[in-house]
Amino acid sequence: MILLGKTVLIYKINAKEMEQLDQTLESIKTVKKGEFRDAKRIPIGFGAEFIKAAFTVPEKDNKVVEELTKEINELPFVEDAEMVEMTLL
Repeated sequence: MILLGKTVLIYKINAKEMEQLDQTLESIKTVKKGEFRDAKRIPIGFGAEFIKAAFTVPEKDNKVVEELTKEINELPFVEDAEMVEMTLL
């Protein structure tokens, strides 16, 4: 029996509108391609913030990484999302 682990993906997510950061945060919790783990609002200055979010996906599945990134970027309140970190769980 082979047990595959999980990979944690950390994304930097920018909202289309700063006033809609809460809606953006709620919308990323609905993704289907990965399991939502945690998210934080990170201040970057002058009242601007981005969301740092963590998701888990099956280990060794590069296709699901691409699909998750695409799904997050297609959410209505998301301006853009970039995977910034990947680690095994």
